[in-house]
Amino acid sequence: MLAETIRERIANLQEPLFSFTYDGKPSSSFLAQWQVTPGKETREAGKILRRYTFASPDHALAVTLELTEFPGSPVLEWLLRFRNNGKEKAPLLENVQALDVAVPQVGTGAPSVLHSFGCTDTGIGGVEWGTGIGNYSLQTDMLQVGSTLHIANKWGGKTVFSIPFFNVRAGEGGLIGAVGWPGQYLITITRPTASAVLVKAGMDQTRIALNPGEEIRTPLILVLPWEGDLYDAHNTLRRHILHHHMPHLNGEPAVVPISHGGWGGMKTATALRLVEQIARDGIGYENFWMDAGWYGADREVDEFQVFDEEDWFLHAGNWRVNRVPHPQGLSPISEAAHAKGMKYLLWFEIERAVVGTPLTLEHPEWFIGEAATDWIGHKSRPYVRFRLFNFGNPDARRWMTDLISQRITELKIDIFRQDCNFSLPEFWRAADTPSRQGLSEIRYVEGILEFWDELLGRHPGLMLDITQRGDLETISRGMDLTRSDYPIWPEADPMGNQAATMGLAHWRPHFGTWFQTRPGDTYYFRSAFCPGVAFSTFNGSGTRDQVGRFTPPDFPFEWARTMVRQLKKARPYYYGDYYPLTACSLDRTQWAGYQMHRPDLKEGMVLMLRRSESSFVTGVFPLRGLNPDAEYEISDED
Repeated sequence: MLAETIRERIANLQEPLFSFTYDGKPSSSFLAQWQVTPGKETREAGKILRRYTFASPDHALAVTLELTEFPGSPVLEWLLRFRNNGKEKAPLLENVQALDVAVPQVGTGAPSVLHSFGCTDTGIGGVEWGTGIGNYSLQTDMLQVGSTLHIANKWGGKTVFSIPFFNVRAGEGGLIGAVGWPGQYLITITRPTASAVLVKAGMDQTRIALNPGEEIRTPLILVLPWEGDLYDAHNTLRRHILHHHMPHLNGEPAVVPISHGGWGGMKTATALRLVEQIARDGIGYENFWMDAGWYGADREVDEFQVFDEEDWFLHAGNWRVNRVPHPQGLSPISEAAHAKGMKYLLWFEIERAVVGTPLTLEHPEWFIGEAATDWIGHKSRPYVRFRLFNFGNPDARRWMTDLISQRITELKIDIFRQDCNFSLPEFWRAADTPSRQGLSEIRYVEGILEFWDELLGRHPGLMLDITQRGDLETISRGMDLTRSDYPIWPEADPMGNQAATMGLAHWRPHFGTWFQTRPGDTYYFRSAFCPGVAFSTFNGSGTRDQVGRFTPPDFPFEWARTMVRQLKKARPYYYGDYYPLTACSLDRTQWAGYQMHRPDLKEGMVLMLRRSESSFVTGVFPLRGLNPDAEYEISDED
């Protein structure tokens, strides 16, 4: 069997899992001669961790493979650690590929790669912020002999153009893979001959001469060899992500909440009135969300968001409460939300600091680089300079951890939302010397993972909402309540949310979305159905003629309550198996539909959406995962 063969070879180190260049020589030319020492085996939480250390002949360089197996599952995971145990600076370590494996061709048919766009798309919506109707849509690339496919994260923070998940289909089987690295990863898939496909993954750039005693780590790698049914393989991945790479609360997978989204500049009195109205009209929100605009110097601010006019960007880095809209701070709002049975979410963008904010003046050594931009800047001040807060600096990281921990406690935050609206690699590159390329990024990634882990350790029950950063390490710690910004634009097409759910569901079971409320539009609302949804029934945002208006008396409250009830009824099924019933396309003449199935509950659901230009009024769609000898009770929500 293909899957068993690949898994056995990898687990027994019979073929290279990884590769690198050391002192100008490829590891394939010398690694077989290095001494390999098995380390202590660790068993916990349904997994087995094995360590293998490869030592150079002079014992100066040690490469430790940390390999995790999951009994009863074909999934394997690993990362590498490189350490200089010598007394001198080591020769250059370059082109480190944490994943370097071959996927043999079995059977007929040209190999192909399934993958998904990121929070925008490169083929339809361009690269501008907020664009991308094809966000997260599933892509299929055929691999011709001699061809190469790159899946990369050029932004280094948000997974803007792609997510680090892929499935190499080679005949009747293949290899599903994923990368954990909230930095600049690069996945390279080539077909050098007709009989094999090569897959490599790692950081986009490494060229480091390690100092004595210095150690670095690589991205986390996940592989799932498979053969047989394509969607059985993808559902094996989804189950694995659910159990091993999804935040848990009280031993259970954390549920993505249904949120009311609001602007942080909204005055305390207005927010308290809104909390009361939410409770009185009983829509069913589980989380009261305050986004950007609540922080910075004391000043008058717009109470509601107006795209391209708000001043949130100008005060990033100054994480004190603006006492003009919030004279008593934010705790009166969080306490009111808690009293009405809701969680409280607060927005931050801690990786950015505008030059001139207090911390940039007090500790300039805690920042990297400097850039200028007018991206979503205030209309009266189009350009602003900002710096990258360096999570790779231990003193800086400890300070930020203490600050955010303090804010979580004093403001009674249940969900810490971390946004990141700029590209990071140019800052890291500028901080590196020629023989230390990649080191700033490594230390930064190590630091931000430690930051998240420390917050979760200090605050049991805290949820992290880490926006649009869809790598394996990040989704293990936080949820993404807004997988893309596209749906909140007033002109957003509901097909964008349809494509995002159908594409992203191939890879993982937990994510959320948001959208502008369109009263009474059931098709629009159901297009956004997924594990968690954020929307504003009671006040709009986006353009000047929308904002600041509470719901008119004729708003269809019963319709909104019905939509939320249906979403809550459907939500448990999103954590089960996923079967697309139509293509993940943006064709207006077609339908969009999928089945979610919970074999453990012996239940499931089907959601079908008939698009505006479809000429089809009926359709037949075979379902999956059912017991042919059982009787099922069927209900139609309409």
